Amino acid sequence: MDLNIKHFIAILFLLTIAAIFSLKPHRIEVVNKKGIPQVQFIDFKSYEITPEGVEAWVKGESGKKFGEMMHIVQLMMKRRTEAGVEFAMAKEALLNNRHSIDLYENVRLERDDGWRFETSRLHYDMSKKIYSTQGASFVAFYGKNVVQGKNLRYLAKSGKITAEKIRARIYETGVGH
Repeated sequence: MDLNIKHFIAILFLLTIAAIFSLKPHRIEVVNKKGIPQVQFIDFKSYEITPEGVEAWVKGESGKKFGEMMHIVQLMMKRRTEAGVEFAMAKEALLNNRHSIDLYENVRLERDDGWRFETSRLHYDMSKKIYSTQGASFVAFYGKNVVQGKNLRYLAKSGKITAEKIRARIYETGVGH
């Protein structure tokens, strides 16, 4: 029995298929890309849309996603809350995939009722709805009223606020400018 070219190619093909499914690779290398983002956004705007409409939008000069974390430069954020519409700005922010957001440098938080807050650092726990300056000093404005202090903790659900080293100028009329 002679081996012709058709039989040779068929046997070679079958051996190749058998090798693909039966042989394991000798060595597998996992490449760990430290410091390289999975996704990078430049001059971006992101919206959170629900059946009720736009709940929030985030705008940034740049955004880099590293696993569960996203680093945003020149953050601007607007969202609807129980207390009204909130607007936040910061030079830098770290967003931890729907768990928390940390704002750094020139942090400013405003509400549509006239309340305004400034600090160098602000942490927001999304699940517990708690704002904290984590030891940093702050200044809060509401109309003519000015409150300064350190280590603010604001429970958004209950409205309770605690702080240290408070100095305040409170006017009887309150909100008026």
